[in-house]
Amino acid sequence: MVKGRPRRQGYLIDLALVVLSLAIAVYVVLNNERITSRIAFVDKVMTLDIFFGLALVLLLLEVGRRTMGLSLIMVTLVFLGYGFLGPWIPGLLGHGGISLPRFIDLQFLSDGGIFSLPIGVSAEIVFYFILFGAFLEKSGGGRLFIDIAYALTGRMRGGAAKASTISSALFGTISGSAVANVVVTGTFTIPLMKKSGYSPRFASAVEAVASTGGQLMPPIMGAAAFVMAQILGVPYAKIIVSAAIPAILYYTSLYTVVDLQARLEGVRPISPNDLPDVKQGLKQRFHLLIPLVILVWAILSGYSVMTSAFWAILAITALSFLRRATWMSPSVILKALESGAKEAIMVAIPCAMAGVIVGVVINSGLGLKFTSILILVGKDQLLLTLILAMIGCLILGMGMPTSAAYIIAAVLLAPPLIKIGFSPLSAHMFVFYFAVISMITPPVALASFAAAAIGEAKIWETGGTAFRISLSAFLIPFAFIYNEALLAKGSFIEILWVSGTAFFGVRALAAAMIGFWKRPATVMERFLLGAASILLITPEKITDLVGGGLLLLVFLFQTKYKPRGYQKKVKAVTEASGDRPKSEGE
Repeated sequence: MVKGRPRRQGYLIDLALVVLSLAIAVYVVLNNERITSRIAFVDKVMTLDIFFGLALVLLLLEVGRRTMGLSLIMVTLVFLGYGFLGPWIPGLLGHGGISLPRFIDLQFLSDGGIFSLPIGVSAEIVFYFILFGAFLEKSGGGRLFIDIAYALTGRMRGGAAKASTISSALFGTISGSAVANVVVTGTFTIPLMKKSGYSPRFASAVEAVASTGGQLMPPIMGAAAFVMAQILGVPYAKIIVSAAIPAILYYTSLYTVVDLQARLEGVRPISPNDLPDVKQGLKQRFHLLIPLVILVWAILSGYSVMTSAFWAILAITALSFLRRATWMSPSVILKALESGAKEAIMVAIPCAMAGVIVGVVINSGLGLKFTSILILVGKDQLLLTLILAMIGCLILGMGMPTSAAYIIAAVLLAPPLIKIGFSPLSAHMFVFYFAVISMITPPVALASFAAAAIGEAKIWETGGTAFRISLSAFLIPFAFIYNEALLAKGSFIEILWVSGTAFFGVRALAAAMIGFWKRPATVMERFLLGAASILLITPEKITDLVGGGLLLLVFLFQTKYKPRGYQKKVKAVTEASGDRPKSEGE
């Protein structure tokens, strides 16, 4: 009896919380007319409003603790404390404080808090795409992406890591969660990377970086991208187009990293015995790409995102019956609906909590003060202001879901960037980018930690390696915020030039990080490669020319000059890898 008592108490607590949540819903329905017709901060807040409003905030904190962990809860509590303790905060950050009735008016009775834009987007738009992703995954779409990746790269040198890069990018089109991406694709790719010769640390880091980039990959980039479209008041198709080139550069860098690492360490192609039967898999599931094509076509054709996702879901269900392996029986459909509902909760909760934070930020005047502080510190130094904004995004993103991290950064950090002259699109894309890559930025790198668990690697070593091989991701936002040609804005020639030089720049940075290009690089060559990469990624004509010259110089060194002992090392690596020109895919 004693052993069962804690469990029964837990059931009773859960039951009480369920009853309380239903009571809040009933109260809102019964008072709907009064709540919708009242004037915020003018009409009186009733005693029952305060009771049920506080109950809702506390329930939200508890469900956030159960689903998101402590990071988001701690951040929310800090902002709540700031709102109530404003009169006792000295200096510029101090404010008049938010009374309890005003707090309830803001958070519970108006659309400026919990029921603000983020939760509306998650319910009205994001949910449909989550459901689309759930249907596509349950029908076999996730496995299809892995089969495509192995079909393209399986027989290449370092094919397992290259397959991880491609499959994670493809899976990112239906998943807005870096950790979920790691779990789904990493289960297949990390063991094969280790078996091919990559260290557990490097294999786990590659999967973490590849999966994180899925949130940057159109057409579905997670809840944060939909919120961005609503904040900016632009069609979601514009966000897709703007995000395409940076996403391609991100994965170009990672692909180059794994290829050069394979050359340096003599990593073998995947053994035919270890390769999955990709031909059979493609034959059974290739038709599942059609719903994805329908989705992209509908969005780019101007249909609403809800309508596009709805028809794509119907297409998945209908087309699944073309092959027995993808057949969506009633039980599979129910599982997809269940999975979609669970994933929707994982998006809605951080959006609601971000709404609480945004309400406090706006009502206390913190947003305007933060803008003034950031501009004052950066003064006329645009680069310093951008660096401070980057650091702020990474700090806000520590252990936070991307959607919540972006929403907070959009309120605190995007306005200063817009005020000093950057366009709203580039400013929001800048903070969005760093909110995403906070998932692989130490000390709290959730995607790296998840990958390390699968790869049985040390979490800190994995996090450090993931950070190192993703350095280009920290340069790309600086490039596109200075020159929007990387966001597909401008003439075709300008877009082509800037994208081309950035392409060579991220490859040069990858070579500098790995220490290998045509052969193992000397310290001076690595330094020149690093300098060339920064100059090429910087979107200015003069820096492009200088960077191109440095890259050409290193190329000549690498092809004409052979340091003592390097030739023997390259030969040993080649023999160990067992590479043949036919299998390299070069």
